[in-house]
Amino acid sequence: MLREICVMQDDDSYYDITAFVYIGCHAFTLDDIWSGVVAAERAGVLLGEIGHALTHNWPAAVTALALGNIGVLRVLVDEASP
Repeated sequence: MLREICVMQDDDSYYDITAFVYIGCHAFTLDDIWSGVVAAERAGVLLGEIGHALTHNWPAAVTALALGNIGVLRVLVDEASP
């Protein structure tokens, strides 16, 4: 059963890595997204830069993280830079 979570929600589903985040017609698990964050950090993308990319373009940044597409994430980081 698929379920959507709100990332600002402070309940048990926030910490459930099997929960889903929906972007368009795609559903990504929190585990997919966090794995992308780890991969991005290993590739030299700072956590603050990831945050700026998420703020700048949430759907694209979440998708890039979930799919492990560091190239797209770097472009989003550059776009989000002042």
